[in-house]
Amino acid sequence: MQTTEKVRKQFILDPDKIRMVKKITHAATETEAINRALDMVIANAQIQKTLVAVKGKGKIEDTFGRVSV
Repeated sequence: MQTTEKVRKQFILDPDKIRMVKKITHAATETEAINRALDMVIANAQIQKTLVAVKGKGKIEDTFGRVSV
């Protein structure tokens, strides 16, 4: 795993949102929760970029015989 430089930042954040993110990510600390949330946003952006790049490419066959609309 790559070691990255850490920086200290101060933000004014909604404590309810932090609690929710902490619960959703199963993080032990608020810092860990925020880092996991940032990782999720980055991963989602990469997934979205990939989906846009492959949109309309290839052919998907419906093995269940449904009629596409």
